[in-house]
Amino acid sequence: MKRKTVNITCDAPTAQQLGTAIRAYTNAAYPLGGSECAQVARAALLDAAVSCDAHEAGDLALRRRQLALLRACVRWYFAEEGPGDVKWKAHLETLLAANNKSTS
Repeated sequence: MKRKTVNITCDAPTAQQLGTAIRAYTNAAYPLGGSECAQVARAALLDAAVSCDAHEAGDLALRRRQLALLRACVRWYFAEEGPGDVKWKAHLETLLAANNKSTS
């Protein structure tokens, strides 16, 4: 049986960049006042951002079912025309892609 979480090994600056991307994407894609489903997605993503912000080093536990959304956050935020520094994009995409087909 697949676990409900995946572990991403990263340092605090990397986790904080991911948290920033998640928060920015969430505020853009799921604004306050949306549908009930959108508000649930918003809350779950913001919880992930808080976990990223609090991470110091080692394994960062993320919900497996959020991986596709987290990859979308990274692609949007760190795009050439996005608000984030594009230098982080490849590293974060690699971390999230490594867990795309993980069965642990």
